[in-house]
Amino acid sequence: MDGRQKPVSRLKGLKSVSLLTLLSRFTGLARDALMASLFGTGWVLDAFTVAFRVPNLFRRLFGEGAMTAAFLPEFVRADEERGREAATELFNGVAWRLLKILVIFLLAAEFVLLGIRLLAPLSERSALLCELSLILMPYMVLICMAGLYSAALNGVQHFVVPAMSSMVLNVVWLAAGLFAILRYSSDASRVRLIAVCLVVGGMLQLAMTAWKASRYSIRMRAGRIAATSTDHTARVFQAMGPVLIGLSITQINGLVDGLLAWSLVSPDLNDSTFFSRFLLPEGTAAALYLGQRLYQFPFGVFAIALGTVLFPQFARHAAAGDFDELSRDVVHGLQLVLVVGIPASVGLWFMAEPITNLLFRYGQFGPSAANMTAQMIAAYGLGVWAVSGLLIANRVFYAAGDQITPMRQGLICVGLNLVFDFLLLPILGGPGLPIASILATLFQLGLALEVLRRRFLKLGRSAFVPILWRTVLATLLMSLAGLGVLTLVSQWENSLGVFAYRLVKVIVPIAAAVIVYVAALSAVGLSPRRLLQEPELPE
Repeated sequence: MDGRQKPVSRLKGLKSVSLLTLLSRFTGLARDALMASLFGTGWVLDAFTVAFRVPNLFRRLFGEGAMTAAFLPEFVRADEERGREAATELFNGVAWRLLKILVIFLLAAEFVLLGIRLLAPLSERSALLCELSLILMPYMVLICMAGLYSAALNGVQHFVVPAMSSMVLNVVWLAAGLFAILRYSSDASRVRLIAVCLVVGGMLQLAMTAWKASRYSIRMRAGRIAATSTDHTARVFQAMGPVLIGLSITQINGLVDGLLAWSLVSPDLNDSTFFSRFLLPEGTAAALYLGQRLYQFPFGVFAIALGTVLFPQFARHAAAGDFDELSRDVVHGLQLVLVVGIPASVGLWFMAEPITNLLFRYGQFGPSAANMTAQMIAAYGLGVWAVSGLLIANRVFYAAGDQITPMRQGLICVGLNLVFDFLLLPILGGPGLPIASILATLFQLGLALEVLRRRFLKLGRSAFVPILWRTVLATLLMSLAGLGVLTLVSQWENSLGVFAYRLVKVIVPIAAAVIVYVAALSAVGLSPRRLLQEPELPE
């Protein structure tokens, strides 16, 4: 009886984290729709998305990535073995050191950006990019510190407030956009106000996570970095190097893609016989950003929530040397990735155009911008399952104290991404960028799974093949149903209003696809509800 109940606690918090992440993603989609309506996919939104990528990159690497992966296993180990006071001292030491690093980087970046803005001859679009970068850079410090507090809260099995923090930023962002519409008529003035308000949102995120952490006696204490925590603090930062490289691969690939999309719109490239093959239309960077945002919707709602809940479990089992339970957790996580990730990938691919029209095709966001964005969403959508699987796989390595394997595999894939970029851009244009990233991620996932199979997955392929064939069969039936309903609904265009038609064209096919998918899984003997409680293991 106990053996059957234990997996339920293994995923304790998954539903609440998934629900809050879902709400956060909905508010995020609303803010992206507002931005697209305000600015279209012109150079103003291009400048904002590129400027926001740097602090956002730091958020994902330090706030939610390398710092969490390096810090959380040490924090859990300290809390389990030496008590909450030792864990708090570790947090204190890590927090102060991280804050110093971030402030030094912030001051250096602001100094360089200010020098460029004041001294260099810049075009209007480059000047706006520089100004927005100056405004948004402090957000990097705020969100990284909030991320560290969130990691500590996850370590003590509290997931609600960390999951809520993104929603707080989105609400501030939406309010800023609506106020900007009322206050300013210039696009440049509007986007500057929104950037300022994002920094305010970062302050709120840090305040709420720090307050909640204090309820668990986790706080920064000036002058109280205990000598006993020094070695453990140093170990966290030593582990951060390879973890940073390993976890940064997807983010660096995204940043490189964004910079390529920004740079390859220059008309000067027409004068070059070689580079003219890579020329992209204006707005590609914004369309790429929106495509990433949409594919992160199912990824965030499920994969990040799953990884958030499982990572402390991985760390506890690894610290205790309980590799049987670690193997069971890994199998459970990867099975769920298959069952949720594969249909999410296919669904986002065939629903890309209706979703784009519903969310973004208003105001300055016209048919050409919608078409470009839909292509990006479809391309990114195909990789939801691969990115989700890689997230789970890498967290197993980090929980087991292996920071080197993901780093080595990731470095290979950075090079592969660039190769794929330059192979696919002349053939596919803008969608070649996300497809290149997905191919590189897929290759990295294959490498990671092979190592996991040898080291941790005692059950091997027998735990996945039955799940895989049933998932693929159910996804095929789901796709046929979804596409059939989509074709049927398309005939209602002239009988409904514009918004009502777009809403129906998204909701009805998705509802039909979900119903058919769940029914098909049940028909082949796979219960999603039961799988959420425990893994399906071979006899």
